[in-house]
Amino acid sequence: MSAEDDRAREIAGAADLTALDGKHLAQLANAVASGRELSAKLPKDLHWSEEIALVFRLPDPAREKP
Repeated sequence: MSAEDDRAREIAGAADLTALDGKHLAQLANAVASGRELSAKLPKDLHWSEEIALVFRLPDPAREKP
């Protein structure tokens, strides 16, 4: 058992996925590695004005309904 397998078991245990077999643990380890690789490609020095922000607006209660 490799350190990668141990890490996959640790992650699965933290997510309460204790019934995963070796094949599924390998898929989990691959997904975690892919996520790390993709996150490393994201820019880390964005200005605050370049950050993505979701904005929700509530309707003005004083306005008439259509």
